[in-house]
Amino acid sequence: MRERILRSAAELFAEQPFDAVPMDDVAAAAGVGKGSVYRQFGSKEELYAAVVIDGFVALQAEIRRALVEPGSVRDRIAAVVRHTIGFFWSRRQFFLLLRDPKALQTQQEQQYRARRRELSRLVTDILNDGIRTREVPRSLDTRVAAEALLGMLRGINRYSRDYTDPERAVEVVTSIFFDGCVAKPAASALSRGN
Repeated sequence: MRERILRSAAELFAEQPFDAVPMDDVAAAAGVGKGSVYRQFGSKEELYAAVVIDGFVALQAEIRRALVEPGSVRDRIAAVVRHTIGFFWSRRQFFLLLRDPKALQTQQEQQYRARRRELSRLVTDILNDGIRTREVPRSLDTRVAAEALLGMLRGINRYSRDYTDPERAVEVVTSIFFDGCVAKPAASALSRGN
């Protein structure tokens, strides 16, 4: 029953803002009574947090499956970017409530932060592999770089939907992350001393 409620709530929260989803609708979509929802989850906030935490688990499983195949650091980071943007593109309302995880109950806040750290650690590990294979400079602070990447992904999903699509967003984020956004001077201009 808990999984059915979580699935139904995830679908509803993905389509509408948190405040617009009545618990009656969650119960009806799950095929249970509203009391059953409240017995499993003490409040709508707890249910929402559980949906988000469950989402993190599903996203990480999806990313790990995609990373089974070996590839360059750039290819693996692009896979993380692609799956993360794709996952949240259709779940527009996720994380709007969790701007401040401290608003959650202590146990849920800890679960949320643990899942978030796992995702960051996954990116950090890829970048550390890149240092070992010399695809990434030794001087890179991989933890800061991982957080910068995750920040870009959050920003893209929250603010860029009106003028881009997921595939273009993946290309731009991956390019900025690895190549920067300032044009490098052409080799001929460098040789002329320009």
